[in-house]
Amino acid sequence: MKNKYTITMWLPLILIVLVELYLAGFITLKYEQNNKNVMRNVESIRASYWGTWYVGKELSQLEAQIKKSIYLNKQDNEGLLEKLDFLIVSYEFLALDVKISPLLQRYAVNVLQENIDKLDEVTQQVLLKEQPINHYPDILAIVEQLKLGHDNVVFFELKGSDLNIFTDEVNRNQQVLLYIIYTALFMVTVLITVWLVTYLNFKRTQKQSNMDELTQLPNRKHCMELITVKIQKKKQLCCLFIDLNGFKQVNDTLGHHAGDEVLKTISKRVSYSIGDEDIFARIGGDEFVLILCDYGHDLNVQSIVERIIKQIQLPMYIDGEAVNVGCAIGISFLSKDVDTVNKLFLTADSAMYVAKGLKEGNSSNYQYY
Repeated sequence: MKNKYTITMWLPLILIVLVELYLAGFITLKYEQNNKNVMRNVESIRASYWGTWYVGKELSQLEAQIKKSIYLNKQDNEGLLEKLDFLIVSYEFLALDVKISPLLQRYAVNVLQENIDKLDEVTQQVLLKEQPINHYPDILAIVEQLKLGHDNVVFFELKGSDLNIFTDEVNRNQQVLLYIIYTALFMVTVLITVWLVTYLNFKRTQKQSNMDELTQLPNRKHCMELITVKIQKKKQLCCLFIDLNGFKQVNDTLGHHAGDEVLKTISKRVSYSIGDEDIFARIGGDEFVLILCDYGHDLNVQSIVERIIKQIQLPMYIDGEAVNVGCAIGISFLSKDVDTVNKLFLTADSAMYVAKGLKEGNSSNYQYY
């Protein structure tokens, strides 16, 4: 009984712990994945920042180069082409590199691509003319348009100086969230454990108060409760009061442990011989009560009683000794006059004492009330 209770109590707790570990592992995995996504986004923002910074830097240098050439009235085709190449490379990094935020890439292409193409085309045409320096202002005008577009791109993205603050804030929020989740899981585990232990203790105490400890049959109190329910349901009931003959002799000659084995053996034999709706209980000492439910005809009761007597009279072997006991059975029926549990017990008990007076040795007898 104790081992069965221990298994019943700990098995649900083990299952709860396993579920908690699974949830904790799942949440930790999701946290790590989310953290990787956050860091990937941070790197994308950082790359986007440096991409726009390089484009702006090349635009400023190209603008300065053109203004210098105009001011000195000196053409610098080689320097112009070099700066233009750097600008194109920087733009391609911003518009095509996988590290750049896709949203920023699309915006940069929409804002800058047209003027980049126009700048490349105009620059090549200007450089082919005899006096290209006279057309540098045309290139300068396109560069000014690119700078305006670049300012819009810069405004569109996060500043690089905000990245560390952003990263720390995200990590801090996620750590707080994890702490809350783990605390909630722990509290749920504690509450479920307390409830489960309390419930199992209650069920064990309830069962112990209703059952006979030796035979695991219902005791007198619980038996009367079960019969009351049957009476309320208008069941056809027959009460058999069973008292063992020769039981005292077993206790006196072989000891009380042998008597206990006799009681347990008879409890099992009779339990196997009755229906699922029937009630078999030990009400004290060597006395038992058997309630037959919906037994049909009275002749069926006689057949059942004779079968019970045969089961009780079968030899039992205890410590190598053959033990035989008999029984006296009093039989009473639920009727208009016998309509309560107490009356059913009293009438069956009276009939049992009559049968007891008819015994010879360990013989068995039964008597109707």
